[in-house]
Amino acid sequence: MSNIIEFEEVDNLQNVLRIGGISLLPKDMEWPVNPNGEKMTLILSIPTNFLNDILNYNYPKDKIISVFTTYNTEDYFLDSIVYHGDREELNNIKKGFTKVILHDIGEPRNDSEYLIPAQKLIVGNEVDVTSKYGGSLIGGNPFFLQNEDLEIASYQFCMQLYGADFPEEFQDIFYLNDSIGYLYLNKETDINDIGIFFTQCS
Repeated sequence: MSNIIEFEEVDNLQNVLRIGGISLLPKDMEWPVNPNGEKMTLILSIPTNFLNDILNYNYPKDKIISVFTTYNTEDYFLDSIVYHGDREELNNIKKGFTKVILHDIGEPRNDSEYLIPAQKLIVGNEVDVTSKYGGSLIGGNPFFLQNEDLEIASYQFCMQLYGADFPEEFQDIFYLNDSIGYLYLNKETDINDIGIFFTQCS
């Protein structure tokens, strides 16, 4: 079963499961840049201890998975981060228009032009797969995934984030506020391919 995600304002520096906030990338790790040379925006931080304790993953302890996406308030970018099953779309994702990084806990930093106010993600009530719930959720199976025959068999679904659940000024984080971002994580601990993040919109 999947669980609804509830949001609670939290300090930008807290090392908790959260959207936005300041990155804890180590200083010796380069800030993610997309193929166009644009610095990417942190959208999600997940302590590996949370994944191990709550979702029964088997990742190294006391590390963080950070998820970054291409975001720009002036230019069109939706086609760079969307994936509905088309091979070219998947190639865009894998080229680095979104990035999922497993890393040690570093010093607070933000090299992006944007900073999403941090909100802690709280695991809420279970939601039945037969419901029409279309918001943010964690675990179980994704909702409203278009074309379930995606080339992501080596990954397992972790969570989905609904654009309209972000703080008001960043509800276009996935370009359209009714877009959904899907995070899938590798079933094996492969530091070079820890996961994949993409969006879909109707």
